[in-house]
Amino acid sequence: MQEKVLVVGPVSGRLTDLVSKISAIQSKHGPFGALFILGDLFDPDPTQSQLQQQQSDLLEGTLKLPIPTYFYQGTCPLPQLVSEKVAEASSNNAKRVPEGLVQVTDNLYYARGKSGVFVTSSGFRVAFVGGVWDSQHYAAAEGAGKDFDAEEWFETSEQRSADEAVSHITPSTIHRLLAHPSFRLPLPSSSTAPIPAAGAGGRPGSLAAARASASQTQAKEAAQNAAVSLLGSRPPIDLLLTNCWPTGVTLFSTSANPADPTEGLPDATARMWGSPAIARLATHACPRYHFSLGPSSSEADLPVGISEETLATGAFWERAPYVTSLASYLPTPPSQATPQERREVERLKSVTRFVSLAKFANAKKRRWFLALNLTPADQQKGEPVTVPGNATQSPYHVPSAREGGGKRQAQGANGGMDMDAGPNFRFSEPKPKRQRGEESDSNDVPPPGYVCRICNVEGHFIRACPSKQAPSASTGSNSLPLPSSSTTTTTTTSSSSNENNSGWARSTIPLPPGLPSKPNFSTHQKRQLIPVGPTNCWFCLSNPTVAKSLIVTIGAESYLVFPKGPFSHPSINSIPHNACHLLIVPLTHTSNLLPPTHPVLGSKDDKKEKNEEGEERRRVQVEMEETKAAVRQLWSEKGHVMLEWTLVRVRTSSRMTHFQTQLLALLSAVVQENDLVQQLDDALETLVQGKVIRNRTEIESYFSTGTDTESREEQQEDGYFHLILHDKDKKEWLVPLNTSSRFPVQFVRTTLAKLLNLPHLADWKTAQSDEEKQDGEKAEKQRSAALRALLLSQTS
Repeated sequence: MQEKVLVVGPVSGRLTDLVSKISAIQSKHGPFGALFILGDLFDPDPTQSQLQQQQSDLLEGTLKLPIPTYFYQGTCPLPQLVSEKVAEASSNNAKRVPEGLVQVTDNLYYARGKSGVFVTSSGFRVAFVGGVWDSQHYAAAEGAGKDFDAEEWFETSEQRSADEAVSHITPSTIHRLLAHPSFRLPLPSSSTAPIPAAGAGGRPGSLAAARASASQTQAKEAAQNAAVSLLGSRPPIDLLLTNCWPTGVTLFSTSANPADPTEGLPDATARMWGSPAIARLATHACPRYHFSLGPSSSEADLPVGISEETLATGAFWERAPYVTSLASYLPTPPSQATPQERREVERLKSVTRFVSLAKFANAKKRRWFLALNLTPADQQKGEPVTVPGNATQSPYHVPSAREGGGKRQAQGANGGMDMDAGPNFRFSEPKPKRQRGEESDSNDVPPPGYVCRICNVEGHFIRACPSKQAPSASTGSNSLPLPSSSTTTTTTTSSSSNENNSGWARSTIPLPPGLPSKPNFSTHQKRQLIPVGPTNCWFCLSNPTVAKSLIVTIGAESYLVFPKGPFSHPSINSIPHNACHLLIVPLTHTSNLLPPTHPVLGSKDDKKEKNEEGEERRRVQVEMEETKAAVRQLWSEKGHVMLEWTLVRVRTSSRMTHFQTQLLALLSAVVQENDLVQQLDDALETLVQGKVIRNRTEIESYFSTGTDTESREEQQEDGYFHLILHDKDKKEWLVPLNTSSRFPVQFVRTTLAKLLNLPHLADWKTAQSDEEKQDGEKAEKQRSAALRALLLSQTS
């Protein structure tokens, strides 16, 4: 469940002010379940008697915090008095205190170690890194140590205590987190294994070569499965708390005001802030929120030109969210051919929000706290994240499919956070493309999984296959022998000069003299569509052949009618009088109810005519919505939900010239048991090549203004398909169509018939039961009258 949490900047011993301000925030905006302190809670060296007294009061319980408060090592080791209290409390730690925490006093918890991960009683998983960043100390310590391996890394309690005793960040501080399951990523060795050269497994086409190829395939599948399992089992990080920025976090960030010289950053030097070690942690953890602090005067290597005000008050800056796809760490790029595979890739995406907070209650009133309303990530695990509209790509180096055919590259000494790697290196020279006709490089190795079609062996491209034979005059070329005739050449040239006017495209193979070039069928004009008028329209009441016995109600602008061959079966719907499938149709012969100025309809110059037509369509829409609401209420009382769909084709269908919306009742249990929402979504994704709109705001925008300008220029708009499931959580889909789009008229029927194992209902012509065929007009009228009575009882 959701819980409010609060994060504040460094307090530095002002404990009375902290209790006062947090109490005020709690009473005004609470209740809050947790308070997290960034940086120093206590003054590292309290010389003022007032600060010393506040420290003693808090530790002795005289001064009490209003909500559970969590702190960790700040820029310096804990003061002696606090350290002694933590040691005493650690030996008497209660069993109910979460692992990795020490309850110092009531509502005050200390996170042990300079870095680590703990889980609050509410379920929030928090990672933290204490200490200050000193690049020289870190480089010296890293050079003196051995290479880091998350599988083999281990530290003793003495080593952990020694790390806590120093004020700066050490490699052990970073490695401790990288070895944690929440930070683990697939090993580079599993994705960069060398591929045996061609012929290493034996002669091409031999049994040894086949076995070698099969062994490689099995090894790759095992590595892929292991990587997917590792990424899927990572405990998600809700909050990452660090005392310094990560290097490069400002990359891809832009200011809302182009004239702003600081580009929306808290200081002119902000792009130079940060630690590559913290950036490496942020890349591995993919936290939901990363809270950090700007430079302080206690740091050794401050950026040249940083303002004194920033050093004194800290820096508040909230970066636009960025997206990280963990799928890029898989040995083999995952396939996204099916909706299920695309959902798996979406589940491997994470959205991180980076926030820098200023110092607690600073004089310049820079933002020093942030309140969040969060649900622990453990309770949402497996659900795809929602990517905000202003999200950017990750500012850190993340493997991409272009690096080694989707393979993850081995990390350098600083863990892959080199500034001359990935998107941080802005001036790298791209490798020139191999031009057609150039000799292939002998070191040109194909990506893993590539198999030569000539010898069926991996390790080389088809153009470099040693078994490839040079083309011969008889069999080596797939081109036809062409006659060297001057007449042919002249004729072909002559015909090609007129191809733009004639609408024919020139063939690539010369034809005998006197024959025109082959036609380009895409340029052929389509057959002329003869529209259906009211006299022969199936839905116009003026047509004498209309089955008026099926009409239920007739309003001022529309009417409700039973369809022929309804989609009904006792296993999926059971409405009295078999009123489970209905059509609602305007009285006016119109193909759509879009605004007259909609791009699908083109533009009209007559404003008066445009206004009158728009007003008429609005009246029709209002009445139809009232009818649908009445039917929906009737079905809801019978334990059913309504499925509603509309297909509009303005230019490419001669029969779809009278607008209609179909309404279908389905038992609520049927919708839930068959996961109808997901099944319909998958069916649309599989069918539709273009965009499927699911956001209600975008759908409303489409019906008022149409699609974006770019798509209008590419294809002429032709209509849309609109599908709504009126369940507890209303689900809606919209598919804009253009003149080249193909969309089956019976899409909903065929999809439901296959899903519900009712194949005879896929086509309305075969859906009628023998009983319905034998029923005459009198029975149809009785059924219509009975439903009409039910609807009238709903409105009365």
